[in-house]
Amino acid sequence: MPAWLAWPIRAVAVVVVVPFKLAWDLLALVGRWIWRYIGKPVGWFLYYCILRPVAYAFYYVIWVPLHWLVVNVLWRPLAWLGKHVLLPLLTALWNGLVALKPVWVFLGRVLLEAARGVAWALRLLYRYVLTPLGKALYYVLVVPLVLAWQWVVVPVARAVAWAWNHSVVLLWRYLVVIPVRWTWRTLVVPPAKWVHAAILHPSAEAVRRVLAAIGLR
Repeated sequence: MPAWLAWPIRAVAVVVVVPFKLAWDLLALVGRWIWRYIGKPVGWFLYYCILRPVAYAFYYVIWVPLHWLVVNVLWRPLAWLGKHVLLPLLTALWNGLVALKPVWVFLGRVLLEAARGVAWALRLLYRYVLTPLGKALYYVLVVPLVLAWQWVVVPVARAVAWAWNHSVVLLWRYLVVIPVRWTWRTLVVPPAKWVHAAILHPSAEAVRRVLAAIGLR
């Protein structure tokens, strides 16, 4: 390779490769710093201070009592009521269809009283069980999540975005984009134009003339 062509190539390599390597190392260092001092502590805080306590609270304060109440207060009494009251009453009603009218009236009254009892039990369940559980769910789960989103997640995301825009983006622009653009315009384009105008174009003209002189063109 000619010396006059080797030094621009070496200069381009030094100007492009070295800043790119430095920028890459700096980006890696900034990324490790952000992960170590921002990402990892924030993840630890979110997991151990918000998600895990909320999960434990939801399981032991809401799910376990709600499961126990549903099984022991609602399902088992209803199952017992259906087995020992409603089923015999329906059997008696079926048999009473062929009986006398007084039997039908009696069964109707019994069913009415049973329906009133069930409605009374459901009202008590809604007033003293489901409503307090709903309020507890709101204050234990919904309110902490909303506060965590407003005061932790959103500020941290904004801080990370600000740090990214004012560190990595600026470093990439001033250490990579601008040097590469200047190198291309200053050290690559002028030598390339000169090589084309001084060497390639005259050589092509000479070859064309030689071929035309010997009758090959």
